[in-house]
Amino acid sequence: MSATDVLHQHRRPIEKAARAGYVARGAVYLIIGYFAFKAAYSTGRAMGSKEAIGTVFGSVGGVVLLSVLVVALLAFSLWRFLQAGLDPDRHGTGAKGLFVRTGLLASGVSYGALALFAATLAIGAGSGGGGMMHDGISMAYAAGFGRALTLAAAAIMLVAGLAHIFKGVTAGFEKYMRFPADRSWLKPVCQVGLMARGLTFLLLGFLIFTGAVSYA
Repeated sequence: MSATDVLHQHRRPIEKAARAGYVARGAVYLIIGYFAFKAAYSTGRAMGSKEAIGTVFGSVGGVVLLSVLVVALLAFSLWRFLQAGLDPDRHGTGAKGLFVRTGLLASGVSYGALALFAATLAIGAGSGGGGMMHDGISMAYAAGFGRALTLAAAAIMLVAGLAHIFKGVTAGFEKYMRFPADRSWLKPVCQVGLMARGLTFLLLGFLIFTGAVSYA
């Protein structure tokens, strides 16, 4: 059975999976935005980097949000894998289509890796020890994930942040959508939104990197 046949026979479940995937993506951005805001507030109070990171992830609410973040990351990772394999967006099997689908597959792997990293942070934060981010990273090291996974998670966030800022500055989204003449104001709104999201990713990537360096 081809991917096209699967799409035709299971259209409604796939539509529901798409909605769930993008709801999960929205949840990821909301939670990351909360952590970024809390980090900015904490670091603005003359704290050291370890203390600021502990403040962000150390509360009960932080543990709960990290747990929700793990589920959301896994859900969106699964949707990316479905996009790459079943091709509901119909990118096709040409060179360009395969390139896009490979990117979707890589995105799924990246979100899965972030889910694994967030899970180690949630477990470390929930253990009640001091320096919550530090404890989570310690667990990643102890579990054999080590420095490579920690730095990879930071790199993913930093690259994603730079990519979103670039898309915002260059308005790269225009190749996929057209704005009505009477709604030209939507373009700068989209640009600002993408750049703000990019800055959020950069901040979280910096926090993860700082935690890794602090542990080392």
